[in-house]
Parts: sequence; structure tokens; C-alpha cells
Amino acid sequence: MQVDYLINNAGFGGRGKFHEREWEKDLAMINLNIVALTTLTRLFLPDFVKRNEGRILNVSSTASFMPGPLQAVYFATKAYVTFFSNAIAEELSDTRITVTALMPGATETEFGRVAGLDKTEMFKNATSARKVAEDGYNGMMKGKLDVVSGLPFAMKMMLPMIPFLPKKMVLKQIRQMQEVK
Repeated sequence: MQVDYLINNAGFGGRGKFHEREWEKDLAMINLNIVALTTLTRLFLPDFVKRNEGRILNVSSTASFMPGPLQAVYFATKAYVTFFSNAIAEELSDTRITVTALMPGATETEFGRVAGLDKTEMFKNATSARKVAEDGYNGMMKGKLDVVSGLPFAMKMMLPMIPFLPKKMVLKQIRQMQEVK
């Protein structure tokens, strides 16, 4: 059986202060969000290279752009996914293999409820999972490096400015968006 596309879409998050969360849950998050994704990529990539074709879509998050108070481990795992995807995309730039990082914002899935975020400001206007999936698939098929999906216009405009804003201000803003109202 030949695999042409690898879509790494497993992951979960969790809300709370890092030192108060159950370590077993955060370790499981690291294992799924980082170790499983990296292992699957390593498993399928040699065959893609041998054939000089294939597409990889790794589902990251807009969380990968910044640190995430109250979701420290989740944001860090998604930063790994984005940077790992971008790095191997460059390593493969002289091939016909593409690696795309999909970075959705809040999406209408069970993620928000399971992670304890469904009653936060962030999930008030979540985007449909279908829209995010279509954006990711279409971006992968076009060979895009990064695909940002499911963000309101104002958030889309703000993302590129994050590195230039005072970090303490960004941290406070992110924390407020994740507090239950």
C-alpha cells in the first residue's frame, strides 16, 4: 500500500496553572502532540523521499505563535509542531514533498469542552471544523508552508504583530482570553 498524504491531526489540550495540573495529563499531551506526530512523520517520510513525492499536513495551532499562560504545555507543544514542520519543509525543499503546518484558531470540536475552554472568550465565536479542515487540505495541496484558519479578521491582523508587542502585555491578554467568564 502506498501512502501519498500524511495528516497528523491528533492532539489535546488542557487548561490550568502548570504547577497545579496533573503531570500525567501533561505528559500524555506531550506524548501525543509531539512524540506521536514526530514518530508518524519519521515512519512515512523515508518512503516519500524514496518516491520523491508526498504531502504532510501537521495540525498545529495559532497557539504556536506565543506563550500560553493557563495552557503552557499545550502552547509549547504546538510551537514544536509548527517549527518542526517548517524545518523539515526546508530540508525537503529540493524535492517534490511538501510539509504544511495548519494553525487553526478556536474550532467547533470537542477540544474546547474537553480542555475546559468552551466557556472562555476565545471559544465564543469558534469556526466550523469543516472550514478549518478544508483550509488545511487546500493549503496542503497547494504546497503552502503555513495555513492560518478560523480567526476573526482582527486576530489575523494582530498575529504578525505579536513579536513586536511587549511580551508582558501579550501574556496578560492571552491569559485573560483563557479565563472562564
